Order: sequence, then C-alpha cells, then structure tokens
Amino acid sequence: MLIEEKAITESQLAEVLTEQKKAGVKLGQLLIQRGVVSEELIVSVLSKQLKIDKYDPRAYPPDLSLKAIIPMNVAQQNKMVPLRKNGNLLTVAMVDPMDINALDEVESVTHLEVEPVVCAERDFNNLVSTYFGMQSGIVEALGRMGNVELQVETDEREGRRDEEIKLVSARDMAEEAPVVSFVNTILIQAVREGASDIHFSPEKNNVQLRFRIDGKLHDVPAPPKAMALPIISRFKILANMDISITRIPQDGRFSARIENREINVRVSSVPTIHGENIVLRLLDMTTGLYTLDHLGMWDEDREKIENTIRKPYGMILSTGPTGSGKSTSLYAILQEINKPDIHIITLEDPIEYRVEGVRQVQLNRKAGMTFAGGLRSILRQDPDVIMVGEIRDAETAGIAVQSALTGHRVLSTMHTNDAAGAITRLLDMEIESFLVASVMIVSFAQRLVRTVCPYCKEEYTPSDEVLREWGIEKKQGMTFVRGKGCNQCINTGYRGRTGVFEVLTIDEDIQEMIVKKESARTITEEAKRQGKLSTLKDDAVRKVEHGITTLEEAASKVMI
Repeated sequence: MLIEEKAITESQLAEVLTEQKKAGVKLGQLLIQRGVVSEELIVSVLSKQLKIDKYDPRAYPPDLSLKAIIPMNVAQQNKMVPLRKNGNLLTVAMVDPMDINALDEVESVTHLEVEPVVCAERDFNNLVSTYFGMQSGIVEALGRMGNVELQVETDEREGRRDEEIKLVSARDMAEEAPVVSFVNTILIQAVREGASDIHFSPEKNNVQLRFRIDGKLHDVPAPPKAMALPIISRFKILANMDISITRIPQDGRFSARIENREINVRVSSVPTIHGENIVLRLLDMTTGLYTLDHLGMWDEDREKIENTIRKPYGMILSTGPTGSGKSTSLYAILQEINKPDIHIITLEDPIEYRVEGVRQVQLNRKAGMTFAGGLRSILRQDPDVIMVGEIRDAETAGIAVQSALTGHRVLSTMHTNDAAGAITRLLDMEIESFLVASVMIVSFAQRLVRTVCPYCKEEYTPSDEVLREWGIEKKQGMTFVRGKGCNQCINTGYRGRTGVFEVLTIDEDIQEMIVKKESARTITEEAKRQGKLSTLKDDAVRKVEHGITTLEEAASKVMI
C-alpha cells in the first residue's frame, strides 16, 4: 500500500525489510525512524488496511467524563484512550489497533465492547494530557507508568567503568524512594509531551520545573523546595557528574530507553544564588533524521541545495542563531549524499545523532582535540566529505577553506543573521576574498517557526499597520489563519515547527562581489534584485500567506 501511494520504492522496501529482521521492530516504526515516511502516512495506510477509522480530533471532542472508565495507568500501558461511549460500545483511540491483548484487557476492565480508532503517537499523548492533565504523570508521580531502563553512557577517554542503572518497574515505583520515582516520572512525561528540554530551577522558596515544547517553555507541577537538592543529585548521578561539586558548571550525559524509544539526555548544571540550575536536552534517537523534503523548504530552494551538494568539492554553510535547526539541516544533507562509495567524517561537539555509514568524531578539548586540531587529523583519513560542527575561529576557518580548496566537500555552521553574512564573517577571519569566492558554493540561513494548529485554526484579519510593516498588500480573497487554542496544542494555537529559509547559491556574479569585498547587505540586495534569492522575510511572508504560520510568530524569529 505504501508503494501504491508512491511513499516508498521497491528498493527502499527491500532494504528496510532486511533491516527489520535484525532490529525486530515493526515495519512502520522502522520507516518512521529512518525518515522515509511520516507517522501520519503510516496511520492513514493502517486505517485503509484494517478498514477502521483514523482519529480526527474534530470528530471526537474530548469527553472528560470517560476518564473514569479507563484508569490512567491502563490507558498509558495499552496506549489507548476512550473517545466515545454509546450504550455498551466504547470507542477508543489506539496507537496499535492490532494489539489484541490490549483490547482484551480494556474490555475486561470496562465490561464494554471496545471499538478501536487508529491514532498517531502524538495524538495519543495529547489525549492523555487532555483527559488526565497535561502533566498527569507528574501530579501522580508514583503512578504505574511502564518499564523504564536507563544506561549511563561511559566516558572511555577518562577510563570510567561501564555502569548500568536499573530503574524500578511501574508496580514497584511507589515502594522506592520518592526522589527516584519523581525523576523517572519527569523523564517519562517529558518524552510523552515531545519536550526537547527539561529546566529544573531552584528559586528562593520554591522550585520551577519547565518543559520546552515547540521552542517555548511551559510550566509543569514542581516538587517542594525540600526535594530540590536530592532531585538535582539524582540527575547528576545518572549523568556521571560529581555530586560533591556544586560551585562550578558541569556537563554529563546518559541514555534512556523509555517505551522502546532510545532517548539520549545531555545534562548541564550551573550554580546560581538559590542552588544548581539543571537543564536536560532530550534527543529521541528513534524518530529518525529529517530529510531535505521534510525541513520546510519550498521546492525551488530545495533544488538549489540538491544541485550544489552534488558538486565534488566546495563549502556548504548553514547559518543562524542557536536552536534554529542548522545541525538538523546538515544531517539532512548528509542523509542525501551518504552512499557506500563516499567516505564521510564529521567533527562534532557533541554528537547529537548517530548516522550509519558515517565516521563521527567527538571533540575532546581536555585532550587537545579542538575543531582545528581534529580537522587536521581527519584530513589524513582520506575523506570525501567533511562536516565540521561549527566554524568559530580563524584557525578552523582557514583549515576548512583549504580542505574545500583541495577537493573536499565541507559542511559547517556559522552564527550569522543571514546567508550572505557567512561570506563577510569569513572575510573578517582574514580569509582571502579570492579563496572565499573559490570555495563557497552555497550558504543558507534559517529559523524555526511554530506552525498553526490544524485542529483549531480559524481565519482572522491582521491590522493594516501589521500588514504595512511586513510589506503585505491585502488582496481580495486573501485569508490569514491562526490557532485559537485547543487540547491538541496545549492551548497555544501552534502545533509543531517548520523552517524558514534563505538560500544563496554562489554564482559568478556573487563571486565577483566577494572578491570586491562587498557588504553582506549589498550582496543580498543584488541577489534579490536578480531574482536569485528569497530572503528570510520573503519566505516567512509566503508561509503566512499559505496558512502555515502567523505574522506574530514570524515576527518573533525574523527581522522585519
């Protein structure tokens, strides 16, 4: 059915089926992990294949009276939430409607006939949040929440021995120390909510606990101040950090397997006047890497990138502030060019995603392995493609430029406001202008903006003043949409994020301007005048006009 939908090819299917035998997971899960198809498409195909309905929030408004029918622990364990009760028939949303054991258990608990509706993992998490409270697991921290197993990542460079930390199963949680149970619950709930970060911040008289979801922080129920120190110590123990050191910053990491999802957690502690502030970055390794066509680029911009990355040598730069998705875009490019006949080496700090077939090198500044030093070393490894996590100094820039000049494809990131800014930044690092013109083949800037929630979007009319600020001319029939807030988007009006891009390909005209050391603004204006460049603002306006995001959200990320 996926082949009929032209979602995958015969060769992709054969390749994934071979891998499935080794991995022991379902075909759909593996396709999603590898970024071949979206979860929404798998749900649609399952719905057709099994001839059962697909969950639609508009067709099933929340009925909170049903939460008493299926207890929270049963709902979470079986990934099933009640939607509608009609006489003796209970309609439920299920992630896996073929799980006969789950259906039997719920029928036994409810004494009702159960009819499943297939839903995506995120829809399930939203339903759990709606029925049992967004942070229901934290409110009921000792509730039964499934098996969790954590392994501490060892640091072989420092000779630490392998260590495995087993967390208690759901039924034993209530009998264990409250601190351990609470930390378990925070991790589980953050993964369920799709959080990218957990912020644990002691205040003078209380503790603030927040999840970052779609780039915005949301408060969640926090423990009493008396539990702050033991909770912080628990995080530090998991991350192999020294709990006796509290007055200097520390970093650590561990990996977690929660409900068959591999989560890498980076932990950072910083001393504040009220205690150590802990931030955990969560990376879900089972979601798979993004591909170029999933980043949010329009077809013409994606084609520019695809045409340039096929060149045998040159420099490809992704620019933007921290958290704008630069590394994700570079990984998507690596996915595109990763073939058995190409030797790819990356130099990263830290390594966020493991990519099969790519040699990935972790920086170790204590041992002298910096970006510049590591780049010199990997050049002796006969690479075809090199990815450098970030160009932040003149030494790294010089080696990267020389590498691109001597027949390598070099991918890297820089912190500049626009695509042309990368050119002037290299010139500021005293790289000769003729070298920059020779090696650069494409520079693209990006931002991440939240997308309008599809379940509560409504039409609205922005003020004339806002439209003038954006340079938008109101035309007949033009509509703008925004989300009014619903249970699917935590009442924010937004659900998910997409990229806003500015892609500058370096052609002969741009090369001449680089040699003349023209300013970034001049280069941008000339490229735009020639119709070769769509700026970040242009791309944001286009996404607003297509109902993808709002002017307010775009204004918070893109300079008007």
